[in-house]
Amino acid sequence: MSILLICVVMIIIWICYEQWNSNVSVLMIAKHISVPKYSLLFTISTIEVVLVQPFMNRFFKPSFKSEKMRVVFGLLSFAFSYLAIINTGSYWRYVLGITLVTFGEMLALIAIPAILNRFADDQNRGTIQSLGSFAGSMGRALGPLFGGYFITTFNYNWTFFGMFIMHLLLILPIFTLKLGKAK
Repeated sequence: MSILLICVVMIIIWICYEQWNSNVSVLMIAKHISVPKYSLLFTISTIEVVLVQPFMNRFFKPSFKSEKMRVVFGLLSFAFSYLAIINTGSYWRYVLGITLVTFGEMLALIAIPAILNRFADDQNRGTIQSLGSFAGSMGRALGPLFGGYFITTFNYNWTFFGMFIMHLLLILPIFTLKLGKAK
């Protein structure tokens, strides 16, 4: 059940994350922010990963509890990234949003495979890790489709607010994760 929960979390994270790769560009152009400025967001994100990622392990020791906290902090970071871009035409808010998304990525998306690994043994490790990979791929595949549907049905602001709420709601199940045996 824990593995299924983690996979659902992964799917939702990626469905929402994919908005940055698909629908946020359309929104920014509609707000008269240029394509080069949109593209610069991903340069900022990559620089952030290169500069910050090497120091992440100093703040989080390799333990189940620490990995769960990484996912929780990552979910919070993802959540606030969507809140940052609600109802804005200001470029700095998109920079704040991509910065928060990148922190979420460095926290949650690195910790989730480590958590999955704690539920594995030598006989099923590949299967469990492939389930996590499959969940991420499913989220990436469904993200633009679901995002487009929700944006068309509700609008950008309600869609991003919904993503904010979804990430907050995912925190509670992460806290409930327990290992069957100590590893």
